[in-house]
Amino acid sequence: MTSSTIFPKVMLWLFLALVSTVSIVNCSRDGSGVPYANDSTVQAHLEARSSLIATEKEQRQDHAFRSSLSPTAQQAERIVAAIRQDEIDNYWRRPAPLGQQDTERFAGMMFPQAKPFIPSTELWKIVQRLPKGSLLHAHSTALVSVDIIIDSLLTTEGIVISASQSLTSEISSLNASISFTHVNTTAPTSSPSLYSTDYVPSSFVPITVAADTHPGGRAAFISHLKSKMALTPEESLRHDLGVDAIWRKFQSCFGPIGAALNYEPIIRTYWQSLFESLVDDGVSWVELRSGGSSATLIPEGQAVADPDLDFWWEVMLDEIEKFKATERGQSFWGVRVIWSDIRAWNRTVLTNTMQIAIQRKLNYPDLFSGYDLVAQEDLGRPLSDLAPELIWFQEQVQAHNVSLPFFFHAGETLGDGNSTDSNLFDAILFDTRRIGHGFSLYKHPKLIEKVIEQRIMVEVCPISNEVLRLATDVLHHPIPAMIAHGVATAISNDDPSIMGQDEPGLSFDFYQAIQAYDNLGLGGLGALAENSVRWSNFEDQTQVEWVHDIDMGVNGSGTKARRMKEWNQKWEDFCQWVVEEYGTRYNVS
Repeated sequence: MTSSTIFPKVMLWLFLALVSTVSIVNCSRDGSGVPYANDSTVQAHLEARSSLIATEKEQRQDHAFRSSLSPTAQQAERIVAAIRQDEIDNYWRRPAPLGQQDTERFAGMMFPQAKPFIPSTELWKIVQRLPKGSLLHAHSTALVSVDIIIDSLLTTEGIVISASQSLTSEISSLNASISFTHVNTTAPTSSPSLYSTDYVPSSFVPITVAADTHPGGRAAFISHLKSKMALTPEESLRHDLGVDAIWRKFQSCFGPIGAALNYEPIIRTYWQSLFESLVDDGVSWVELRSGGSSATLIPEGQAVADPDLDFWWEVMLDEIEKFKATERGQSFWGVRVIWSDIRAWNRTVLTNTMQIAIQRKLNYPDLFSGYDLVAQEDLGRPLSDLAPELIWFQEQVQAHNVSLPFFFHAGETLGDGNSTDSNLFDAILFDTRRIGHGFSLYKHPKLIEKVIEQRIMVEVCPISNEVLRLATDVLHHPIPAMIAHGVATAISNDDPSIMGQDEPGLSFDFYQAIQAYDNLGLGGLGALAENSVRWSNFEDQTQVEWVHDIDMGVNGSGTKARRMKEWNQKWEDFCQWVVEEYGTRYNVS
């Protein structure tokens, strides 16, 4: 065949190819020229979109953890995503008929309304099994269900109750404050009833007598006690009343709970229940906010508190060791205490309690791990005002050659530029190792840079922030913004016995997070749990050692690395369980 015959054929092929290409292009648009999904311009947009999403996700704090998921963990994540979406579509989405708006159900609804429905979900069963690592933000006397506390009061001999006024009406019952103590002889049963006009305010009555003489019976008496020790669902939902109102009720709960726990047998029952419940919920380590500048704990069988400030801590340590010696406690790493003082105290009171804190550290170097200031941040002294006392405290700590770094509550506010919001600046400048709540941090781009640079983690408490009226529900919480900006976070429960979780564990807070945020997923939840171990204060360390171990993670050589490896194995076992339990029912590629 000659070149003269080849050339026309080549031209014919080129012509046919051109016609074919034009036809394809024309097929990707409709008669008006609007492109279909397969049009090259649409495809270019979608490719650019995917690239931009991937680039943004590289900045997420959970990116490294999720990128390193094992094949089993990846499959478990896909399975859990399918379960979550199925339940959002077919369990949570329940439109209410006209006139019955209160029956509306949806994913992300306010926690008190959602709580009754959560335990019926498969996602709840999965979250309960998840190894949660460490509980890093919790107040020691607000963890165990008030039902257990009340039952202990009613079944412990010698417990008496008092009220600030007679409980003769609904208003007086609402306004009265109550307290408890133990007497070593039976209180006179002829004392005027709490519900009598002859009752002498603040006089003690045997609690069993008060329970059995309540006008509504014992069940109504228990309900009344619970209303004094915990927030009701109705109170949690009243966001229209503002933050100060809920904080007044919230802080009033600590008085009766504290009084109830000031008798040795009851606090021992409390510790036992706490440690058992934590382990059952997959929590291996807990750091408690607690303090105590006066002697309050009454020894068993006595009626007067032991004057030794260390008696409280001796009882706690005894219960910790007893639990760790049990089969159930073999997986429990233990407890440390972040000494906490009230942020509203004046200089004289505060410096006195700071000295008490340092002495407790000298007495129990392994138990006490840091220092914090607690109570309502909006109405307490800001950290800038407390700077003289805090600097003095640091000097005293250094002089005594002990380690008590700061773990400050900061930014637990709706404010933007007010003194509470600005506590974040002071906390960072004071080298806080973690920030409690940090709710307003997302408003501060420079502080976000500092937090990431200085390896500061935020202890996020989703349900607490909702109940105390910072976020109307979990969907409005800033934790997704923190994670997206690269801020290290871990989930805590703050005060679950008062807030409505009713259990010391983390399952409800973990559930709320994974159920609310599409970007989180099982891998993201695992990253939050791993963070809690990475930022645990297992032992005293200098700031340099602290940051080094955080950076090294499982590749380190100390306690933190060892426990991160233990957690990682629990995580892999958990993911294997998810695959075996749900893999056939939710066949995902």
